[in-house]
Amino acid sequence: MRAAMAAPPRFDSVDAVVFDVYGTLVEITDKRAPFRRLLRIGEQQGRPVGALDAATLMSAPLNLHAAAAQLSIVLAPEQLAQLEADLHSEIASIRLFPDTAPTLQALRARGIKLGLCSNLAADYADPIMQLLPLQLDAYTWSFEAGAIKPDPAIYQQACAALGCAPERVLMVGDTPAADVDGPRAAGMQSILLDRERRRAGADSLPSLAALLDRL
Repeated sequence: MRAAMAAPPRFDSVDAVVFDVYGTLVEITDKRAPFRRLLRIGEQQGRPVGALDAATLMSAPLNLHAAAAQLSIVLAPEQLAQLEADLHSEIASIRLFPDTAPTLQALRARGIKLGLCSNLAADYADPIMQLLPLQLDAYTWSFEAGAIKPDPAIYQQACAALGCAPERVLMVGDTPAADVDGPRAAGMQSILLDRERRRAGADSLPSLAALLDRL
């Protein structure tokens, strides 16, 4: 007779939940990756892609024109126009996952504070504010924080903005290093959102809705 599987552990003493954004709360249905294409243009000009380029693009409020200048990439007017068109197409295609709004509303009804902590270029923040079904308690964007996950500084800012001790904040996201390991190193609780069930046997959430049974 097969033994019953143990129930997944619950999270106790959680005052706030902080979410990653892209891949967690929303998805881009028409991916164009204009900032990645900008780096490819730089490669064609003899500028190798650097390990710190992502941090440069996401830890300051840079649009495509300013990002090109910051990285010493020369864009012809038609190249900039194409990149900006790709950016607008991406933004227009952003959609909430079906379980995002119900989960946020259910957590708010329980009196749990809600926040965001996301690595992203500045242009991708405002669409999220327009799509979310309610105003959250704190928004920690990398381009405002001056740091990207998994730098401990960004988690510290998220907890401070919520007014909560790190050990009473739960981080939920779809990237192990940025949304699980980094928060834990900063003293927070964390859980991986694995919508595609890629990490067999790992303690993770198959959906945002499943979070409600763990609190």
